[in-house]
Amino acid sequence: MNITIILLYLLSFLLVWQFAGYPSLMAVAALKLKPKNKDYSYQPFVSVIVPTYNEEKVIAKSIEKNRKAFMLCF
Repeated sequence: MNITIILLYLLSFLLVWQFAGYPSLMAVAALKLKPKNKDYSYQPFVSVIVPTYNEEKVIAKSIEKNRKAFMLCF
């Protein structure tokens, strides 16, 4: 076989693999390795960093606003 034919087949295979083969393989792996039971009672620990400077008068209000915003997420 000519080297150009071999190269053409190799590049064609890689192109098909990239757009069809690999995504199909990942879809099958995702379905097979899917966890059976999920723990929905898990509550992650969240830290919030509030950058402040001379905020003595309004820091309590800022902290309360952040707390309420994060409680809406959970």
